[in-house]
Amino acid sequence: MKEYFKTLVSVPKKWELVYWWILRATMIFAMVDAAFGLGRFGFGLEQATNIQQVLQTLSNFVGMFAWEICMMFSKKKWPHYIPPLFQDGLILLLWLASFGGAYINFYYSVNSYDYIMHAALGFWAVIIGYEMATAMQKRDKKQCSTAVVLLCAFGFSFIVGTGWELFEFTFDQVAGGDSQHWSQSLAIWASEKYNNPGLAKPWIFDPTSYAARLNEVTDGTPLYSSLEEVYNARYAVIDTMEDIIFNTIGAVAAYIFLRVRPYNHKGKNDTNSMFAAEEKETVTK
Repeated sequence: MKEYFKTLVSVPKKWELVYWWILRATMIFAMVDAAFGLGRFGFGLEQATNIQQVLQTLSNFVGMFAWEICMMFSKKKWPHYIPPLFQDGLILLLWLASFGGAYINFYYSVNSYDYIMHAALGFWAVIIGYEMATAMQKRDKKQCSTAVVLLCAFGFSFIVGTGWELFEFTFDQVAGGDSQHWSQSLAIWASEKYNNPGLAKPWIFDPTSYAARLNEVTDGTPLYSSLEEVYNARYAVIDTMEDIIFNTIGAVAAYIFLRVRPYNHKGKNDTNSMFAAEEKETVTK
């Protein structure tokens, strides 16, 4: 246990530790404020206990310790070789989603905030996948081609994006939230509550093209009775698909970035030098 805590303090850079704990401290503040309704200090939200906010912030707060959790694994397991860089971007994403998006309310006050967050998620998920594949190489002391690592990283990004949608769906079912925007009625309520009409139609691909089908009849019954019914029928799937689209945009951008400039870390974490040294030793023997 002593060795474990020594690792947590000695491996990350000092600025990383400070950076992590500043963001974690603000998350603790947000949870306490949401739990006891302390006033939210001028952020313009209701001064009331909000169990959904507490649960959402708590789940993201636990994710902020992902690197520390990885360090619990033995050296025989690949998570042990994940560098602190893994958490530098992840912790910021979780903070922007929970503190910035839900607590300060950017999800409802800035219409493009959700799109930006999903693109960032897709981008950093590729970086995380790249780090995971690199960690496996370090554990096995075998190197594979950059193309294979990038393919794994790109695929991992889609796993993360799908996993996030599953989390949102489950959270809404269990806690009664609207993180997946499954109801346009709730969106209309939010648009009136926060004086932001754009919330009622939070999509970049407006389904007005379905208006032409309003008069189509099947078995004597119109497909849709009004354009409003079209919006209601398509609302949830459009929101989910737009999330996936922006996840993909971010993932493609990261793939191109790593394809042009694949990094191998520095010093003792430089995979190229590590494998080169092992290969030289094998040849010498």
